[in-house]
Amino acid sequence: MGEIDMAYNLLRTVLTGEKPEACAAETSRWWSLFRLLQKNRVAALCYEAAAASGAPRAVLMPWLAEHEKAVDWHRYQRKVQKEIVDTMVKHSIDTLVLKGTHLAQYYPRPEEREFGDLDLYFYDRHNEADRIAAEILKVEISNDAHHHTKYNYRGVTVESHYDFLNVHYPPSNRRYEALLKQLSMANGQQPTFEVLFLLRHMTCHFASSRITLRDLVDWTLTCRTLQGQVDWTLVQQTVSNYGMAPFVDALNGIAESQLRYRPPLRLQEGPNALETAKRLERDIVYGSLETDDTGRDGLSRLPWKLRRWKALAWKRRLVFCDNRPALLWASLTSHAEKPQSILHKM
Repeated sequence: MGEIDMAYNLLRTVLTGEKPEACAAETSRWWSLFRLLQKNRVAALCYEAAAASGAPRAVLMPWLAEHEKAVDWHRYQRKVQKEIVDTMVKHSIDTLVLKGTHLAQYYPRPEEREFGDLDLYFYDRHNEADRIAAEILKVEISNDAHHHTKYNYRGVTVESHYDFLNVHYPPSNRRYEALLKQLSMANGQQPTFEVLFLLRHMTCHFASSRITLRDLVDWTLTCRTLQGQVDWTLVQQTVSNYGMAPFVDALNGIAESQLRYRPPLRLQEGPNALETAKRLERDIVYGSLETDDTGRDGLSRLPWKLRRWKALAWKRRLVFCDNRPALLWASLTSHAEKPQSILHKM
């Protein structure tokens, strides 16, 4: 059994309740698997399944430490999140929690869902929320990125969103953002909003860098949990209208074949559907040289980013409906407006 098969065996055990397959792999193979799952942000999620599958003690001990660290960090971030939300409630500001801590509720054990930043949205009171954070929580607000400000509170990085998406890039995000804001305010449309927001956020990360097995699990569990509450007709129309169908079809194919669930979307397969799915799966699991920024910092990142732009053209074709000149111009003007973003780890 290869690394990738071992990884999916563990994930299926966690997500479907299947009995894990015993694996008599050498210790070196288990170490390789552990490191691969770490890079994919699902090591904590897979710890108990690894123990049940016969992972050697030499690997399980550091794996357990990784699991406990992730669980402790999750619980700590929850406390910090509650403190911030409670502070905003005292000033009558509604808060919508996005991404990590919100998605964790769909996991069998929420505390095993690994995440980093805390993402919060304050509807039309973003500036007031930042003022309160600065005055009451005594934080310094950074405004060097599009669509959110950022600050550090009690060791947790908080992204304070005034938009759900970066409306500067790609250009089609402006229309998508309007749809998301409409859905977020509409009665009974929250599940549809969640699916469409998660999808667009995921595709934007994929196009500019990479997504991981954690993203595949997020997508699978969100769709599975909310399946009966989502307007799938609207989701399907949006996926097609925004050029995301090849990506979504391939992603759903991977979810079906490897995680035993396919979101209820009926999309027309492209002419190279199987090849696309294989390329997507390898990029999800292993990443690529084009997205490896190890050892690159400061201005040394600029020429690498230019090379990466060209190398990742295939990804943009899978997820964006915008033409190439429009994408290039939007990227240049976006960085010109926020020069610090050129050096960001994205």
